[in-house]
Amino acid sequence: MAIGLEQTNDLLQRSQTLIGQAVDRGTNVLADRVEHYSNLGRDISDMLRNRGEPAAADFVQMLSQRSVDVANYLRRSDGSRLWSDAQSAAQGRTWLLTGVGFVSGLALARAVRSSQYNSASEISPGYTDSYAQPYRRTTGQYES
Repeated sequence: MAIGLEQTNDLLQRSQTLIGQAVDRGTNVLADRVEHYSNLGRDISDMLRNRGEPAAADFVQMLSQRSVDVANYLRRSDGSRLWSDAQSAAQGRTWLLTGVGFVSGLALARAVRSSQYNSASEISPGYTDSYAQPYRRTTGQYES
């Protein structure tokens, strides 16, 4: 049973609509979270100003205002605009993409290693690290 071109286009259109809706929901949730932290930043700025730290208060206030701008951008942008803006921001900045990829790889490796460590320690209570000396259960010490 072959799928016709019209069915393929219909399926593609529906999947793009669903992905767009999911991205919109996600960006709205993210915008709410960013705005929440922006409000916390304003509170911290007021507290710093009351304690006689105007320079720090101004800096935190500036960060709070920029985070409000980010929240507004997330609310008014759809998935295709976010994607095109990300592409234009990354264009010509291969060093940025390399750095993001490197940091993401480190974070992923750390998460994988942590999950392996946790599952191995549940299986064998004497397990502490893959490079550790063998554990002797009778004395509770590592062999030399």
